[in-house]
Amino acid sequence: MKRKCMTQSDILGLRESARQKNSRRNADFGKPLVSIESLDELVKRDEQREKDGFQKKIKIGRILAGAGKVIMVPNVTEEKLFHGEFEPSQANQTGEPGKGEGEVGDVIGEKSPFGEDEAGEDGETGENGAGDDGGGEHGVEAEAYKLGKELSEKFKLPNLKDRGKKVPTDEYVYDLIDRHRGSGQLLDKKATLKSIIKTNIALGRIDKDHLDTTKLVVAPNDKVYRVLSRERVWKSQAVVFFLRDYSGSMYGEPTRAAVSQHLMIYSWLLVQYDKLVIPRFIIHDTDAKEVSVKRYFTASAGGGTMIASGYKKINEIVEGEALARDYNIYVFQGTDGDDSDNGRVAIPEMKKILSYANRVGVSVLKHPYYMKSDTKFEEYIKKGGFLDQKDLFRMHVMTSVGVTEEQNVEAVKALIAQD
Repeated sequence: MKRKCMTQSDILGLRESARQKNSRRNADFGKPLVSIESLDELVKRDEQREKDGFQKKIKIGRILAGAGKVIMVPNVTEEKLFHGEFEPSQANQTGEPGKGEGEVGDVIGEKSPFGEDEAGEDGETGENGAGDDGGGEHGVEAEAYKLGKELSEKFKLPNLKDRGKKVPTDEYVYDLIDRHRGSGQLLDKKATLKSIIKTNIALGRIDKDHLDTTKLVVAPNDKVYRVLSRERVWKSQAVVFFLRDYSGSMYGEPTRAAVSQHLMIYSWLLVQYDKLVIPRFIIHDTDAKEVSVKRYFTASAGGGTMIASGYKKINEIVEGEALARDYNIYVFQGTDGDDSDNGRVAIPEMKKILSYANRVGVSVLKHPYYMKSDTKFEEYIKKGGFLDQKDLFRMHVMTSVGVTEEQNVEAVKALIAQD
């Protein structure tokens, strides 16, 4: 049998075929392989993830796409990256740990009331105002909101009565609230009947003494329907001022109890106002200043006390920023009751606050030795008649030594009670 010899055209044809195969292979190279799973399979896998001790990742969003039709849209949430542990200091902007100024053994900060290091002789790291930590929410708001829900359910904390100041949000709801004649999603029987009666009265077809509904004429436009409408959601928003004495007499247990109560109150407010809460933090000794949340929870100082300085600072902020116009305003204070003022300055400032605030709540944390007598603060609060304004002002007196979580919860209940 003779072997067939390949011609030049056969060789060129084989080369072209090989070139096309290589071209297709290169085009497919690097393409990702996609595994398509159903929503039920994804949700089932996420439930197993939760059973294994991890947080769920899949959130199901719902979009209204017409009457009775809802589209479910899954999306995946990733954990936030927390930072701050190795943030660059003012002295060293490189951010590399262990590269700052100073030698081994040098004192670089003072002890805060909670055992954390804070630079500066008064426990602060600078004079910057609130919100200067530069790290965003760091998941704090989400955790506080979760705590607020748990507190509200576990301890049956009351709901708020705000003053109805609401702002439009970026949220929308779809509801059958608009009316349309002739066609629509849902017949409004009451409105339709009124329209039919009016039409028949105009035509002279109704005898009030002998009403026969079978003889009523129904015009095309007499039928009134409810139609789906897109409505912007309006919500109440709040500003809460947390005020505490950070003088030497408040060092240690009184401060821990005060800030613990304020954290609970903030968490509760987040639930009440669906996270539309702006916290502002004021500390004072003889002078008051607004600080960041980190400094509020850690700062301590020595020296005397002038509570009225804190009230003045709050009034300056509210008036200067016109907050009372758009916000529900709350003020919660922690003090041991010691004050260099006899009420001459504090009483007028407190009256200003009560003119716009929804609630002022003061936790007085006294040393057990002074529990049987009134402090300066208690004396002028009673003198000013503030205790009679229970809908606006609440005061809770407790010991500052050996405070338990249950005692802090009871204090919070007393400060936010609505009855």
